[in-house]
Amino acid sequence: MRAKQFVLEMGRQSFRDMVLTDVPASELAEGEALVAVRKFSLTANNVTYAMFGDGMKYWNFFPASQPDLGRVPVWGYGEIVESRVEGLAVGTRIYGYFPIASTLKVEPIKVSPHGFRDGAAHRQEMAAAYNHYSIVHPQDGETEGRVALLKPLFMTGFLLEDWIHDERAWTAGTVISSSASSKTALSMNACLKRRGGLTLIGLTSARSAPFVAASGYYDQVVTYDQVDQLPLEASVYVDFAGDPKVTAGVHQRLRDALKQSVIVGGAHWDAERQATPASLPGPRPQFFFAPTHMARLNAAWGAAEFTRALDAAFDRFAHESKAWLDVVDAEGFEAAQQAWTRLLDNQVSAREGLIINLPG
Repeated sequence: MRAKQFVLEMGRQSFRDMVLTDVPASELAEGEALVAVRKFSLTANNVTYAMFGDGMKYWNFFPASQPDLGRVPVWGYGEIVESRVEGLAVGTRIYGYFPIASTLKVEPIKVSPHGFRDGAAHRQEMAAAYNHYSIVHPQDGETEGRVALLKPLFMTGFLLEDWIHDERAWTAGTVISSSASSKTALSMNACLKRRGGLTLIGLTSARSAPFVAASGYYDQVVTYDQVDQLPLEASVYVDFAGDPKVTAGVHQRLRDALKQSVIVGGAHWDAERQATPASLPGPRPQFFFAPTHMARLNAAWGAAEFTRALDAAFDRFAHESKAWLDVVDAEGFEAAQQAWTRLLDNQVSAREGLIINLPG
């Protein structure tokens, strides 16, 4: 007999409104498997998923029990606890995209020793990168924690770095990153720093400035109240904050010196969203959607070479992260709700990596 199953849902318009919903048990059909969610990370990236949940269809991955509720996606680890899929055994550990839930029912297709895709009909219109689950060998808790915390964000940073160098027709020698303490910003700038040839400026809060400077990934750190001191040099602005006020300040300071403005995330989820991008001086901000660029590189390099390059770069970054990121474990759904509230309240320090473990 299955243990009682739950899923954490939240208001699609009010992220603070959370409800723990019972999930009725149901029998598996042929071709289905049941995954027990074992651990996952919670970062500002998950707040970005909620912010763009309607526009980018993040709410659609795991349909909620009511139209006004949503199930925010998280990255983490699960275990196959029931299977009616050939080649996918009970006990198999997987890494991928989950709801904050006891379990997830999947319809695995393209099953191989390396992983599978969820073939559920409602997921097929979304980017394939989010539907893939990797089969993994169990590792120690800290190693798995760093992967859950960093790898999805590092992939975006890795793709951004390649894209920036591919687009050097901008003739910009400086890259400015808002929310410079965010893991995605750190990932991109670690890759840019390794390649060299650009000046990297981290834009951050006064509270996070010492952390950003100590990371070693930036040549200069500027706080938000010093935007008017940004150097008037040909620059690319990468917006990880999603704060229109900060974006407007950068555009108004640099004007024609700003060669490109790229929206990546929404770490400042509660910022007032009144600025009109079309009215800003300089280039119109454009959204960077990582799965599109992942597909481009897979086609250009071949899937095997892309995976090799990404894994090698991530292993270096994960090792470096031990100097600036602590993996902090907590247990259960109540801990997940508390962690989510702390993220919304901006109470999670840049050094703190939140991992939630669910009982197994």
